[in-house]
Amino acid sequence: MRGLDAAKVYGYLDLLADQVQTTEQELNDTRAKNERLLAELQRGRAELQRVKAELAEYEEAGNRVNEQVVQMFSQAQLVVEEMVQDVSRDTRERIGQAREHERQIVAQAMNTAGQQVRTYAQTAQAQMQSIVESFANEVDHLANTPPPGTPGAADR
Repeated sequence: MRGLDAAKVYGYLDLLADQVQTTEQELNDTRAKNERLLAELQRGRAELQRVKAELAEYEEAGNRVNEQVVQMFSQAQLVVEEMVQDVSRDTRERIGQAREHERQIVAQAMNTAGQQVRTYAQTAQAQMQSIVESFANEVDHLANTPPPGTPGAADR
């Protein structure tokens, strides 16, 4: 080593060795940090996959629920339509029964009214017959009685 100071060269080499050691330490720290970040990234990806799978399950469950809701509404609509048909049929039957009952009541009322009219007519006829007979008796009685002022009228 000519022309160079050995102490300076060794000092420079020590400085370089310290810098290499510091750089190596920084490199190791960076690698460790990188490994931690990679592990965290893997955990994040795994969590993302889990959340995606969970979301897919929820979407699938939601679709099943939607299908079930649609099916339930369809069944409910069929039940309601059947109930409406039953109620309509029952209503028609009841209206028919009510009309038949009305016809029976009217027929019965007409029959009763006819009987009452016949009874009234018979009673009126009997009364008229009685009155006619009474008048006939009175007329006969008057026919047998001489008029006043005729001879023999005083005898009676």
